[in-house]
Amino acid sequence: MRDTAMPMPQNETSTTRVLRRMRSLVLWIELIRNLAVRDVEVRYKHSLLGLYWAILNPLITAGIFGFVFGVIFHASSGSIPYVVFLLTGLTFWNLFANGLMTATACITGNASMLAKIYFPRVVLPTASVLARFIDFTFSLLVLLVFILLYRVPVHWTALWVLPLLGLQVAFTLGIAYLFAALNVLYRDMTQLVGLVLMIWMYFSPVMYAASTLNSTLQGLLLMNPMGGILQAERDLIFVGHVTQVPFLWSAAAWAVLAFIGGLAVFKRVEPLFAEVM
Repeated sequence: MRDTAMPMPQNETSTTRVLRRMRSLVLWIELIRNLAVRDVEVRYKHSLLGLYWAILNPLITAGIFGFVFGVIFHASSGSIPYVVFLLTGLTFWNLFANGLMTATACITGNASMLAKIYFPRVVLPTASVLARFIDFTFSLLVLLVFILLYRVPVHWTALWVLPLLGLQVAFTLGIAYLFAALNVLYRDMTQLVGLVLMIWMYFSPVMYAASTLNSTLQGLLLMNPMGGILQAERDLIFVGHVTQVPFLWSAAAWAVLAFIGGLAVFKRVEPLFAEVM
């Protein structure tokens, strides 16, 4: 089915055109919200524990990694209890990783809907990424409970994590647009993204502190955009300031480039969706 756009009236004024585009934007935002809610409902439908998995998953992962890195390898987390240190890294990392995993298959997984209804295809990966905020909220509550249990002091600069989340989401969306588009052409992208994320996580300061590495490894580690973002998020919560400012600026630049580049690739590949699926 070929999508056809409605012709614009010849006598349309600039004000009318702006209002029409604003109305379309509101409709697409509502669609993104509805698709994000549907994504969560489908994911946990017929599940015995439902949304409780959003709590159990980070707890189980933190338990396993905590034993391996905290007990066996004695990873250093400074003055912060290792379980709190680890949960913090996993909470913010999972927002990125889970969003990328679900967004990669969102176009191919909704082929029947795309054949029946017209809407901007970019809405699907956007909704898939934003839907992960449900899981993130539950993980954040678990993290807060552990912070209170261990009486870990939290600095007021933790409020600056909110704009950092915006930066992280922009980076996630850019990579998600790229992977979702490529997955339409090459269906093994869903397998590849799992492998990429596993390697990526070990090269990010999720389970260990960047400060425990020598200066050369720190530089290589934090040139990774997610490394710079994760380090800054943890610093703002527990340290009170960003300890690696240059790497945060580097991460911001990468986030902008990833968002623009990923969206450009998605728009370029989008006309091929109907032919391939």
